[in-house]
Amino acid sequence: MKSLLVLKENIRKIYSKYENYITPAFKFLLAFISLNLVNSKLGYMSRIDNIMVVLVIALLCSCLPYNFTIIVSAVFVLLHLYTLSMECAAVALCIFLLMFLLYFRLSPKDALLVLLTPICFMLNIPIVIPLVAGLLCSPASIVSTSFGVVTYYVLDYVVTNVAAFSSTEVESEMQKIRIMIDGVLNNQLMFMVVATFAVTILVVFVIRKKAMDYAWTIAMIAGAILNVLILLMGELVLDLNISIIGTIIGAIISVLLAQVIKFFVFNVDYTRTEYVQFEDDEYYYYVKAVPKITVAVADKSVKRINVQRKSATQSKAGGQRTSAREYQSKTGNRIR
Repeated sequence: MKSLLVLKENIRKIYSKYENYITPAFKFLLAFISLNLVNSKLGYMSRIDNIMVVLVIALLCSCLPYNFTIIVSAVFVLLHLYTLSMECAAVALCIFLLMFLLYFRLSPKDALLVLLTPICFMLNIPIVIPLVAGLLCSPASIVSTSFGVVTYYVLDYVVTNVAAFSSTEVESEMQKIRIMIDGVLNNQLMFMVVATFAVTILVVFVIRKKAMDYAWTIAMIAGAILNVLILLMGELVLDLNISIIGTIIGAIISVLLAQVIKFFVFNVDYTRTEYVQFEDDEYYYYVKAVPKITVAVADKSVKRINVQRKSATQSKAGGQRTSAREYQSKTGNRIR
């Protein structure tokens, strides 16, 4: 345990020292992954489905806020959908505008949740998103996670039904628009996941705010179990073709990842909890104080052996010269 705490402190020192380099590098990596995800999922416009274009735009995103990466990713999606079907792109544009209005009004600081949600869905660990949002954010993060969930399922629906949008047998543009709208509004799995994430965030947030011991650990475990139970109930009632084993494995991995994040953000020692009571003119105060787990990192001292030897040699030579001068002054003889 002590070695992990030392590693944690070393990582914090490295980050604080090189923050000006690490943060742009992380922004670049996140933008690069997000844009590549869009290109690999859609890839209908060859001009932007190019690694050099992605690299240049990712470099631009590394110097700007995370919300700029969200806007660029949405533009990539719309360009690909426009190449596939103008009607499909128009419906997606309306959905994005509605979500952007809600997002920038309620939770503009949760850009990482919007970007990481589709990535976690691709990695089959989406449950980690509501767990982390409940632990580190406020209930307003429900808007951000919902934005990410809707984006992922809209892209998945387009890829699954690409033949319907690219077919020339469709009689009119309005029919394509109706297919797109019906596919989004009738996607029961998408709405169930949005509701599940919202409930999970609220439960995790409420539990981790409690003053009980191990509140954060209890919150993430309860949130993961609740998430799995709601999804399994949806599978039984709505027959949504959800992988039960995959959901359980993803929940376990998500709890482990949330535990790692908790170790860096909220690491306390409940065995040394103290209870303090005091009062003023109007109130009695009962305070529970839980100390943080910290460890002092030993500073390395470098011992310069060559310098010590040189100093010893110089002092010895200086002593010899002093003795010679004393002998000369006493005897009056000149030393040759």
